[in-house]
Amino acid sequence: MKRPLYYLLCAIACTSMVGATMPMAAIAEAIQPQETAEQQARADATNSDANKAKDATNTNTTADTVEDSTATTTGTSATNTESANGTPTTPGTAAATGTATTTPTPSLRTQAAGTPEAITTAAATAHTHTATASQNGVTFTVSWNDAPAGTATTFHVTQAGGSSQAKARMDVPTYWDGGGQESVCDPSRPAWAGYYSLGTTGHHFTFDFTASGTYRIHFYFMDNDRNDPQNDKGIYYLRATAEVTVNDAARPSVTQIVNDAVARCRQETDGSEYDMALWLHDWTLDQLEYDHSLNWCSAESGLTRHQGTCESYQRIYAKLLDAAGIANGRITGNGHTWNSVKIDGKWCQMDLTWDDTSDNWHGELDQRQTLAMGDLLK
Repeated sequence: MKRPLYYLLCAIACTSMVGATMPMAAIAEAIQPQETAEQQARADATNSDANKAKDATNTNTTADTVEDSTATTTGTSATNTESANGTPTTPGTAAATGTATTTPTPSLRTQAAGTPEAITTAAATAHTHTATASQNGVTFTVSWNDAPAGTATTFHVTQAGGSSQAKARMDVPTYWDGGGQESVCDPSRPAWAGYYSLGTTGHHFTFDFTASGTYRIHFYFMDNDRNDPQNDKGIYYLRATAEVTVNDAARPSVTQIVNDAVARCRQETDGSEYDMALWLHDWTLDQLEYDHSLNWCSAESGLTRHQGTCESYQRIYAKLLDAAGIANGRITGNGHTWNSVKIDGKWCQMDLTWDDTSDNWHGELDQRQTLAMGDLLK
């Protein structure tokens, strides 16, 4: 009896000592079944995958932020980043490389909610030039900014106080540089006669200015509705005028182009009226091609846009002959126009429009000079 009692007392004493030196949680972990440990391992693996997915999501968010910044900011380098609190960072630092412990900045797509409307409003009101016209409580405004010669200048036309019937059109621009005024385009073309509804946002018209000098453009407005007297503003022919001055050494005026051509003509000919008239005839044909759309009809369009109708050919040649001191005139008929030239006391006709063709009717001969000399000898 004494030995079993002794073993029992020893077992109780050992258990008390182990409990005093090892926490119960550790004891429970040490004696947990094998299958419980395997379940914990699988749970740890699941948590690890979830963390990786979360990291991938954060990476995509950062990529969206960079992409949005590039799309909405002009001229900003990809290395010009900011920390989460908006402070500029240096590439390679903790904030720039994403190791900062602060809360990540939200995507710019989220931050920019409502901004596009503000940008549109600012762009519509921040114009350098304006021209207005008012009638019967309605005000029409033409606004534009300066643009480099040869690129489109946009004219934004709006109305205030008008009705839903308000419309506007842009008239044919006129050009002058001290050497005479002319319509740049043919005003009979439909492109210059159509009215466009202004609505609440207005309408944009564009035009390219291609020569140094001054351009004047009239804009015409109407706002009337005879079928609805309460909505009839009674505006039938209201006008606002925009003037644009171009001064660009790379785009000389028409007068400068003509004077330069005549100076070259004097150097490359014997100075006789016949020789100079023939040289200027060929030079004109080298400057432009016939405009089959029938829109461009001026010396400006022929010399700077390099296209034009018979009006362009006639006007350019007349300017050249005037600058060279050769008497000339204008002939019209059957919807066509051409030049008359006085050579050595004798008048003759010169039709540069018909002379400017790529058809080779005379073999190796210069067809243009053959036709011109035939005209001069009549």
